[in-house]
Amino acid sequence: MADKTTKEKAIYIGAPACFALEMALQHVVEAFGGFSTGVGCYIVGSVLDKADWRDVDVRLIMPDETFNQEFPEAGSQWEHNAKWLLLTVAISDWLSKQTGLPIDFQFQPQTHANERFSGNRAAIGFKIKKAGTNDAQ
Repeated sequence: MADKTTKEKAIYIGAPACFALEMALQHVVEAFGGFSTGVGCYIVGSVLDKADWRDVDVRLIMPDETFNQEFPEAGSQWEHNAKWLLLTVAISDWLSKQTGLPIDFQFQPQTHANERFSGNRAAIGFKIKKAGTNDAQ
């Protein structure tokens, strides 16, 4: 019997859907500046911990200044901001269509994400370039 404190997998999404999510998120990360600008996309939540997850929580975490530039009217209540809501819902829906997964996508400022959420994060959405190119993310 396996030790209940040891996870059996690093992520509980099947490989083909996880690969599709990786590819789709590369476009999202690139559209918002890329990892080289401090923007990072992460899978968080139950899909990292248990096989009976409900949805796939994806967070695009931005430096606070970048978040405030992207959503200047949002303040601390961005869940009520029209631009944040539109982009969040549209990207969630697009990612779901690309992967067949129930996606909960959200933008978060870095300070908020780090202070409020101490759980696991799995970076996703990297583009790997051949050696000698300088635009790897």
